[in-house]
Amino acid sequence: MPAAGRWTNWWRRRRHEQAEPVEVVAEPAPETPDAPDTPAAPDPWRPVAGEFALRLLTLTWEAVHHIGEAEFREQDSERRKVLFRIDHSVTRVRRLAENLRVLTGEPLDDPDQQVTSLQDVTHAAGAAVENYERLHFGPIADLAVAAVAADDVIRILTELIDNADRYSPPTEPVTIAAHLTGDGDVVIRVEDSGIGVNPAHTPWIERLLDSPDGPAPDELRPAHLGLSVAAVLTHRHRSLRVRLVPRQPRGTVAMLLIGADLLCETPRPPEPEPAPVGSIPEPRRKPVAGNEVTMVLPVQKQAMPRRVPASVRSADPPPPPVSTLVHRTTWHDDAADFNAGVDAARAKAPHRNERPPNVEGPR
Repeated sequence: MPAAGRWTNWWRRRRHEQAEPVEVVAEPAPETPDAPDTPAAPDPWRPVAGEFALRLLTLTWEAVHHIGEAEFREQDSERRKVLFRIDHSVTRVRRLAENLRVLTGEPLDDPDQQVTSLQDVTHAAGAAVENYERLHFGPIADLAVAAVAADDVIRILTELIDNADRYSPPTEPVTIAAHLTGDGDVVIRVEDSGIGVNPAHTPWIERLLDSPDGPAPDELRPAHLGLSVAAVLTHRHRSLRVRLVPRQPRGTVAMLLIGADLLCETPRPPEPEPAPVGSIPEPRRKPVAGNEVTMVLPVQKQAMPRRVPASVRSADPPPPPVSTLVHRTTWHDDAADFNAGVDAARAKAPHRNERPPNVEGPR
């Protein structure tokens, strides 16, 4: 078979050529002028993800509104519990949508920014986690967070509490407390009795939380999205710091430091003004159902008594009031009528000595 022999010889020569080293001389690259460093192209998916998160937030707000109306109208206790669980699940979805917007770098417009006490901050953060009934609140400092940072502090604390809830036994509580330091700062501690932090992840966590420029895109890991969100939010406020330390004998302590420049006194509700003496409280108005029209009459207030000028040192007491009632008959006439009535009653009554007919007396 000459064809088979030619194929075998070609294969042997090919293997021999591949076995011999071939010296390759690199041609010099043509000289080009130094080009300026062009900035990297922005990620096109980041604004898409931010817009998606914004639309998801809008839907969650609508769902919370409708669920709230259903809870208000529902009278059955078991159905109210089911509606409450649905509302809690929608709240957690809203938190994830906010986290997605934070990681994409899009702003979060909080329309109702207000000074929030640390008591309300800790409870609002705990209400957004899955197993909120496991939370135990310790002593909370009587201070408040400024309006510019209150919402971000709640989001950071929510992620720390969520990590403690997910990485600890379901039978163990998660303790939350807020203490005032000697420098005027506040430290919020979240303690759990879970598996703790993996020592291999400790350098990455410290680098993520302590970076002065915020976390780099290559530093974000899907398994630790909560810490990534906390790192982005703490970078927005220079007075916020997050730190994780191991807890003995097991568990983790997550600490959130709030600087003194972001703290203020707890706002006190205004005290109601005392009602004037003699005033009549206005009646409660009943809600109007359907097209029913009601008329509320004005309340007539009771007139105050007027003072009459007189001397309190008068020796003569005022005369007794004169009675206008006049008896029409005298006492003698009344007595005579009474006696006449008695005589008439005696005349009509049977005599005691009389016996009824056909009745025999004692022998």
